[in-house]
Amino acid sequence: MRRFAMGLAAAVIAAIWLAPPPAVAQNDAPAAAPDESPPSQPAYKPPPRGAPGGRVGGASRGTIKATVPLPTIDLLAPDGHTGLTTSATPTLYFFVSQPISWPTQFTISTATQPKPILEVNIPAPREAGVYSIRTADYPVRLEAGVLYTWSVSVILNPKARSRDIVASASLLRTPVEPTIAAALSAASPDRRATLFAQAGLWYDAVAAAAEAAAFDRHAILDELMNEVGLVEPARYDRQTAGTSRAR
Repeated sequence: MRRFAMGLAAAVIAAIWLAPPPAVAQNDAPAAAPDESPPSQPAYKPPPRGAPGGRVGGASRGTIKATVPLPTIDLLAPDGHTGLTTSATPTLYFFVSQPISWPTQFTISTATQPKPILEVNIPAPREAGVYSIRTADYPVRLEAGVLYTWSVSVILNPKARSRDIVASASLLRTPVEPTIAAALSAASPDRRATLFAQAGLWYDAVAAAAEAAAFDRHAILDELMNEVGLVEPARYDRQTAGTSRAR
């Protein structure tokens, strides 16, 4: 009996030793490596030696007694420094908070000339949103190295222009670096926006983002606005991205 018991114990130990290890449960499998792909949204990098300037938002002045709510205007421009473009005829963008029923004016000026180099009436926006101004539609070409100021004005009273709602920003044309130009030549619109933004070419980045808005539901354009503090325009544009806003 004793020999039988010892033999049985040895058989049990051998069975345990030789048995295959239990399978690892699927939930215990090593976690997959996180996705390390770079984000698709651009990060605007201001030029290291940017010209002074920036943007000034347009809102009603406290002394105006309006019988109806007045709009605010925000130019899609960086704050605290001058935005750059490589184009002699850039497309510029602005945001209005509500429909405008007053005459609206677009102006480009420079400190080197006493009068504006361009001052024209533009269609008054009929609803809130982001609007474009194609400077190529007007007889003006920006010179490289000249600091410009562009503005959008709502003329509440033609006889009292000091009451205008005016938003303004600075603008400087600069040549594009050969390496950037080579990368841009084969890039898609959304990739072009990223390349422009990372090169510090603000106005070109916004224009490229607006071109890609139909494909990304304005994601890149709204991100650019957020990066320079245009939070309210970005929020409104994001909420209404289903209806094309960059006109």
